[in-house]
Amino acid sequence: MKYVWCMSLVLLISGVIACSPTHDLFCAAEQADDFERRAFGGRLFDMWYDEIEESFIPDDPDTPGVDGQGGPHGNGTLNGADGEPIENTGHNYRLKNLFGWDMRGDAGIYGREHQAKPWVLQTGPLSPQHAGATRGFWVAALTNGNRGLGIPVYGDVLLPDEIGALVDFMLAVRDGQLPHPDDLYALSGEAPKGFILAPGGDAERGHRFYAAQCAECHGEDATKIIFDNGEQSLGQHARHYGYAIAMIALSGEPGSEMGAELSLNLTATEQTSALLDLLAALCDRERYPRGAGTDPEVPDGDPRCREYLR
Repeated sequence: MKYVWCMSLVLLISGVIACSPTHDLFCAAEQADDFERRAFGGRLFDMWYDEIEESFIPDDPDTPGVDGQGGPHGNGTLNGADGEPIENTGHNYRLKNLFGWDMRGDAGIYGREHQAKPWVLQTGPLSPQHAGATRGFWVAALTNGNRGLGIPVYGDVLLPDEIGALVDFMLAVRDGQLPHPDDLYALSGEAPKGFILAPGGDAERGHRFYAAQCAECHGEDATKIIFDNGEQSLGQHARHYGYAIAMIALSGEPGSEMGAELSLNLTATEQTSALLDLLAALCDRERYPRGAGTDPEVPDGDPRCREYLR
């Protein structure tokens, strides 16, 4: 189920990027291209088949037959590096599932000590053992698959430029050119869903921002649109899965009109601050209740929202 969001996290800052006057237009265009390329890569990381022209529907892991569409075999499967189809066990061939949202594989938020997703790979781009892995390494791993890491062959369904954008997004997160997971939340084996938001968010600033930029689509209390087949309002979703909301706000929602919502002029630190402000605001259960959402609300004392919970 796609999220249909209408956030506009357009933040105005003063100052000029380091370009000489004679090259301002060129530099601005180049910066905008890089910004959109990384955002596009982030959407591919989330759900690549909603961002490409070719139709791909993953094989349903809950049915006995292979009943998907598209891909090298036309049935919704992808090959491994050995040329044999990789079974869809629920990962749906999405990089955010195979690596986890925080790109750490089994040691990360989807790993055995946190959400224990059975399909998460052992490692990912943010794993310590891959700290020095080059762009070329990851382009090759995604294009041709990597048997040792368990990565499928994406070169059968994605163009070289698309794989390049995906890799550029992952490395920008790894190298601190985009908000890093460690600056947005901490992993916790004690917290539901395995995370606790980072300190430093300004809820009041987030409330003002929400009223100015988000309320028109989501309503003043963020209950106008209910996500996940009627399960959660926007506020609920932020309280349950703040890490996912941060990443989607950063890059956009795959297959929708929502693109990257943070100003291209912001540094990674400023982007992180903006995301934390929004998440801190949405942790207010009274101001942004569950509305018609069918999921239970997070209880008093739930650690995911820290002191932001109201």
